[in-house]
Amino acid sequence: MIAGAPTTGIYSVAFRDADHGVLVGGDYTKPEAAWRNAAFTSDGGTTWTGVADGFQPRGQRAAVAWVPGRRDTLVTVGRTGTDTSLDGGRTWAPLNNEGYYALSFAPSGEGFAVGADGRAARLRYGKADSAAN
Repeated sequence: MIAGAPTTGIYSVAFRDADHGVLVGGDYTKPEAAWRNAAFTSDGGTTWTGVADGFQPRGQRAAVAWVPGRRDTLVTVGRTGTDTSLDGGRTWAPLNNEGYYALSFAPSGEGFAVGADGRAARLRYGKADSAAN
């Protein structure tokens, strides 16, 4: 993860279970800089792997969350947009260009993202995976 300046670092962490987690962050003074802004773990955080260039979220990200009922699906938000990962945080793709700063999901898979000027968005995902996953 990017580090070294007071405006850089990790801004959010989310774990699906005891082993699988994702970090997002960046530099909030450079919200479009998509470099060293996400990492994932499959060993409970003992080691972290940075997302490869070209597959990262599209800039600094303020929050990340797993979508309940969808084993490998995540959403991350930041000032420059919303991105999703369908493979546990290894690759990211754009959802929209609206800026949000926080998000949360209910166990049903429905969530909300909130941002500047009172902006709020509803995020809806159906349960795709069985409870055994």
